[in-house]
Amino acid sequence: MMSSRFTYLVAVPPICVAAMWVAMLGVSAITGTHPIWNQRPQNLVEAAILQDGAAVIRFVEQHQDINRPAEVRAGVMSRAARTLTPIEAAAATREPEMVQLLFDLGAAPDAVVWQKAFCISDADGVRERLAAHRPDGAADECAGS
Repeated sequence: MMSSRFTYLVAVPPICVAAMWVAMLGVSAITGTHPIWNQRPQNLVEAAILQDGAAVIRFVEQHQDINRPAEVRAGVMSRAARTLTPIEAAAATREPEMVQLLFDLGAAPDAVVWQKAFCISDADGVRERLAAHRPDGAADECAGS
């Protein structure tokens, strides 16, 4: 009798978790959004921030300008909405792969945007990728450095 109670107490929590997960997947199938990870990029800049390389490529294929600034909704990157270029957004992620992807897709920031991106990130890999694509007149000096 003690053994069956112990088995019951051990088995119930995983069964409940599994049932809740199946329910959440059902909600996902019905609504088309994941109940936990429901943040979808609205534009190329948000795709860069969310490090969604597939979305970045889709937005470029839809002819979104890879050098044009766009608004990042509040809550995606910070509490307030911000306006950034895709290269600045990628630099903010501190992930060199996203910066490289944008350059591979044709990003060509001017000197001012390049310097902002360079100063947004202190990640060595990001700065190396940016340095390899430095436009004429761009400085690698940041205020307060």
